[in-house]
Amino acid sequence: MRFLIFFFILLLGACRREIPLPTYEDGLSLFPIREGLRWIYEVRETTYTTVGAEGRRFYLQLRIDTPTIDAYGRPCWYVVWDTMPALEGPPNFFRVGLIYRDSSQAEIWEDNRRLLILRFPLSPALRWNRYEYTDLPPENCRYFSTDTTYTLEGRAFPRSALILRRLDTTGILRKAFFYEVYTRSVGLVHRYERLDVYDLKPNGSLLRNTDSYHREWRLVEP
Repeated sequence: MRFLIFFFILLLGACRREIPLPTYEDGLSLFPIREGLRWIYEVRETTYTTVGAEGRRFYLQLRIDTPTIDAYGRPCWYVVWDTMPALEGPPNFFRVGLIYRDSSQAEIWEDNRRLLILRFPLSPALRWNRYEYTDLPPENCRYFSTDTTYTLEGRAFPRSALILRRLDTTGILRKAFFYEVYTRSVGLVHRYERLDVYDLKPNGSLLRNTDSYHREWRLVEP
C-alpha cells in the first residue's frame, strides 16, 4: 500500500507542468524619440465661457529638437509645440519643453508640468498616475488594449494601444472621458478629452461651469 502511495506521488510530480510566466512586449516603439521627428495634429476644441461655448480648430506641430540633459542628469530632448495656420479662430503659440523615455516609462514636460505619459512593458494590469510628478489631483491611466487596429478618419493604424485616463470624478457635478491611442513606430495618433463640470443653481438646475472643455488631437502627418 505504501508503495502504491509513493508511486502515485511520483506520477503526479512527473505530470506536473511548469506554467511559464507571461511575457510582455517592452512597448518602447509606442513612443518613438529621434532628433527631427515631428507630428502634425488637427486640434478641435470647445471651451465654455459665461456667455456660451467657443469652438476652435487649428493645426499643431510637435517636433523633437536637439538632445540635452534634464534636471535629474538624464539624457533627454527638447520638444517644440508650434501652431500651424489656424482653421478657425486664433490661437497662436510657440512652446518648448522636454521629452524623455527609458525602459520603464515615457515622460513629457508640457506647460512646465512633468507628465508621466506611458509605463512599460505593455500589460493590461499596469496602472500609473499621469500627474505623479505634479501637485495636481491624480489622473489614473491604464492600457485598455495593447494590440489592435485603430481607424481614424479612414486611416488604419495597426498594432495600436488604447490608454484610458480617469480623473477622480465620482461627483455628479463632474464627469470626464479621456483616452489616447498610440501606434507602434508612429506615436500618438489620437487624443480625446471631454470634461463636463456643472454648478448647482439655487433652483436645483445645473449650469455648465467654465472649467468644462472638449478637445481632440487627430494625427494628420505622418
